Formats: sequence, C-alpha cells, structure tokens
Amino acid sequence: MSDELYGGGYAGRRVLVTGHTGFLGSWAVRWLRGLGAEVAGYSRGQRTAAAGTPDNPGMRVFAGDIADAGCVAAAMSAFRPEVVLHLAGSTVVAAGFRAPAATFRSNVAGTAAVLDAATRQASVRCVVVTGTPAVTHLDDDLQLGPYAASKLAVEACVAAYAHPRTQQAAGRAEPLRIGLARPGVMIGGDWAEGRVLADVVMAISEERPVTLAAPDAVRPWQHVLDGVGGALTLAARLRAGPAPRRRYDFGCELPGSVQDVVRGFLAAYGVPGWPVSAAAGGGAGHRVELGYAAARADLGWRPVWDLSRALTACAAWYRAAQAGPGALAATMDDQITAYAADAAQAWIATRPTQGATECVFS
Repeated sequence: MSDELYGGGYAGRRVLVTGHTGFLGSWAVRWLRGLGAEVAGYSRGQRTAAAGTPDNPGMRVFAGDIADAGCVAAAMSAFRPEVVLHLAGSTVVAAGFRAPAATFRSNVAGTAAVLDAATRQASVRCVVVTGTPAVTHLDDDLQLGPYAASKLAVEACVAAYAHPRTQQAAGRAEPLRIGLARPGVMIGGDWAEGRVLADVVMAISEERPVTLAAPDAVRPWQHVLDGVGGALTLAARLRAGPAPRRRYDFGCELPGSVQDVVRGFLAAYGVPGWPVSAAAGGGAGHRVELGYAAARADLGWRPVWDLSRALTACAAWYRAAQAGPGALAATMDDQITAYAADAAQAWIATRPTQGATECVFS
C-alpha cells in the first residue's frame, strides 16, 4: 500500500493508537501497518464495540484504562511515539444517559491523560483527537446529553493543552501540535449498541422486521475509512508543521435520512424487500450536517466513497464478520487497499486545479 498520499509521513514512523480494539482504532491500525508504520495500541485489553474485528498479530499492545494517567504516561514513555491518534473513548449515546460519570471519565479524563502524557513525552510531535458534529455550543438552558456534553468538553480540553502557556510550562523544546478531527456519522462494520446497521443485521438474522426509531432523521453518513483518512491526513500535516486551524470537519457531500441509509443497505446486503417500519411513538429526528470546506482548503482532503459505495462496503463487512475472523481480516484489508487507491485517484484528479495545500506532506 503506497504512502504517497502522506508524503511518506507514516513509513517507519512510530504511531500510538488509543482505542485500537474499537471501531475506528481497528481500521486505523490495519491502515497504518499497511503504510509501513510501526504501530502500538493502547486499550483496556479486551474486545470493544467492534466485536468480531480480527486481531493484528505482532503489534505491540499496552493494556490499561484510558483515564489512568500513570498507565498512559508509562505506555507513552515505553513506546516513544512520534504521532498519537487518540481514538479511545465512550461512543454509545444511550450509555451516556445510564452512566454519565463513566462517559465523562472515558472521554474527558481520558483525553486529558493522553494530552498530558504526550505533552511531557519529547518524542511526540503531534496528537490528533477525534471529535463529533453532535454539538458545537451550549444554549442558555444548559441541557445537553452526557455523550454530547463530554465531547464538547473534549474540545475544551484540546484547547487548554494547545495553549502556548501550557506548552511552555511543560518545558518542551517546540510546542506539541494538537489537532481535533470531526468526522461524520461513520458506518462500515460495528456491533455497538444503537448502531443502525448492526440493528438491521440482527433483525435479519432473527427474521423480524426492521424497526426505526426516527426514520426521517438526517445525518452526515460516511464510511469509517473517510473518518480515519481524515485523521491520518491531519496527523501527517501536523507532523510536518502547524496547520492553519486546530479543528477540522471531515464530513460528506450530502447527508441522508436513516430510512434511505437502511433501504440502501438492505439492497446491498441482498434483501431489498425486507420489511421496514417506524417505531410507535418515534420522533421525526433532527438534521445534522457536516461539511469539509476547511479540510479541503487547508489539507486537500475530500470524502472518497459516496453513500452507495459505503453501503456496499458495509454489507461486505457484515457478511465477512459472520463468515469468521479470516474472512473479516481479508475483507478489511481489501477495503483499505481499494479505498486508498480511490483516494489517490481523487487526489490526482483535483490536484491541478486546487489552490490549497495538497494532501502530500514532506
């Protein structure tokens, strides 16, 4: 797999991925290793939301709670990474309401632990933290779900550690470059609670109709490789030098409704006529959009797979997951290779007319 998109930014580089057994992390690790990076993972040491994701044999792994500052610092010191992708944390919205403190511990305390350790580890040149388009501010009524609130607090945490005085107090020779990548609503292979496509696959396996709580809700859907690719692009840019902005949205061309996504997935999965209905008392849902104008202008990034292609890949992942670890590993590797090739073609196609900083960093 070519590292051309990143100007050789990962071949031979030491990259620490937190949450490497989770949804984003499992894809990021396989992609980075394909690019020739020396990758280490940090997680609780057990399978998480992406249950069924194949292991990456031969990779160095550190086990620990992401909010355990001492454990995170020890892992950082032992591995001495140059790049850190912080992908760990709680991502289940419903779990946030059941256990708000646990959600804040995982997302906010975990981010603080990672940024604190990275700031004090001289080898680390940059950290990319993943955010969410769910919310950007608090209204005067101060009412916000725990998950969204925790992610808003994560952004504040990034701002605090990126402050020049924080960096100066840590005694760094040069400031740690910290970026926040906000992808859209990612799909691609995930068994976590409340995931739309996982619920659809389970309904099919149990031979029951698919029931949607909010079929008309609109979201910025995208394949997980678009989200991971955005984080990799930002990290490569930060490793080479400061970026014009601290936070970047890595969204999609057009958002879609839950109902449209489900019907498109059913067709790709081979059961286009499967019954779909709205849940009794379900709400209409609200509209969430996320673009990528700044990422394109500053980083030369753009989404690669449209919704139809993403849903086709999702269907293949769920089929492979049911076939076993070997089939799943091969499917993920094939999809990463195909996505990278498509990304390279998209970059070549836009390069001549793009007045922006390109996707290649030296």
